[in-house]
Amino acid sequence: MKKAAKIIGIIAGVVIIIVIIAAISSPTEEIPRYSFSNLTITDVSVSGDEITISGNTDLPNGATLIVGFDVWGRSGSDLYIGVSEKATVSNEEFSINLDIPQRDEFNTGPYEVSVSFTPRGQSNEVIQVVGKDGENLEGELVDDTGTFKTMKLVEKKDLQLTISPPSYTFQQPSEFSQGSAERTLADYVLAWKNQNWNEMASFAQKTWLSTEADPAGLLEAWYNFKTLKGFEITNVEKVSNVTYDITFVVQYEAVTNQISKKQITARVVKETAAYTPSEQGQWGVNPTSAIIETDID
Repeated sequence: MKKAAKIIGIIAGVVIIIVIIAAISSPTEEIPRYSFSNLTITDVSVSGDEITISGNTDLPNGATLIVGFDVWGRSGSDLYIGVSEKATVSNEEFSINLDIPQRDEFNTGPYEVSVSFTPRGQSNEVIQVVGKDGENLEGELVDDTGTFKTMKLVEKKDLQLTISPPSYTFQQPSEFSQGSAERTLADYVLAWKNQNWNEMASFAQKTWLSTEADPAGLLEAWYNFKTLKGFEITNVEKVSNVTYDITFVVQYEAVTNQISKKQITARVVKETAAYTPSEQGQWGVNPTSAIIETDID
């Protein structure tokens, strides 16, 4: 029995040695190492008010790119007026159609066309090959100064565009009688257009002004992100000799290249002082009533 056990032990030892030798001598299977460095714009064409941007890349199928179009040379501190959309890579190619912003700034070139990739927001399949933080992005288009790598291509293009910015009706204070409620409202709205918040506050209702520590600052907070384009009074309702409800329509840009059309009814009150309505007073717009908007299709 002892002899048999000894033989079995020797055999087991030999097997272990053989397995170890085989493991050492067998080539280790290498995990594929990917690298991505190519973003190329191959074609930019204009048809009417639409621009088509196409290109190729070595990024994997399903990768999401951001393709943008803007006026060349604008600084990062300027209001963004361009347009950008997502494009998906398919068979190493991408293509997208963008609506050209119909605004005066686009009347004169040159123009900027850009394509960028970030690992953030990609599918799991894409992340597996490019790396969670873009570890496999390489080359001159890669920015690795942040906490993760990104890749971006920007090109300057000379294009012939036909820009037709929409026109808007904007009633001026001079169209209304001096000392009227409508004239005061028009002055108030014009100050909004000019983003002159102190002047806007000067046409506000005295009672409202007495309740606010910083009227101009509050008006700025309410309106400075709304770039006013159009203004037109559509109805005037006399509530009393010292109170009018004036309905008007405005068009403004709060989201780049998107115009909102709103109907507003503002109360305009004539006062000599706060809480003192009088026919001998001055008209003032109640700002709280003027921020209530109704969408117009």
